[in-house]
Amino acid sequence: MSAVCKTCHKPKANYTCGLCEEPICKTCTEFLSENFSFLKKVPVELTHSSYCTVCFDQSVRAPLDQYNETMEAAKEIIIYSKEQSKLTRGLKRLEDPLKVENCEDEEEALMRMSFDAVKMNFNALIDVQFKTSKIILGSHKKTMVSATAVPVTLDPTQIRGHLDPP
Repeated sequence: MSAVCKTCHKPKANYTCGLCEEPICKTCTEFLSENFSFLKKVPVELTHSSYCTVCFDQSVRAPLDQYNETMEAAKEIIIYSKEQSKLTRGLKRLEDPLKVENCEDEEEALMRMSFDAVKMNFNALIDVQFKTSKIILGSHKKTMVSATAVPVTLDPTQIRGHLDPP
């Protein structure tokens, strides 16, 4: 026999809230499918797969929205490769370069660095460089990408040739 749902009080509670551990039915369950792979440390409240509506609203919605906003901002970050250094030569490189390793492709490496830059309140990456390496495991070959970039804050109109695509 199933337990009684905490929210709707129907005897169909086949799930358990990850935070309060109360029984909940499928209709009242908030499922979380995101794995938050871009976060260096995932908050404990985001590590479960199912939540009751109360716990979701109180503990999960705000960090989930913040993560999603950061991901959207990372997609809009301004990018200049090392080959475009003539366009960025007037910018001061005060921050240590961001580094990522063991990414599946250049796009993932760029998104990881962009995510970190946004978390640090920067809006651009300059001097972006990629390095690929092949990993051979028996007959299986895999290419892994590492990358570096310097995070900066800039006004896009400050850069000469700012209308050129990065």
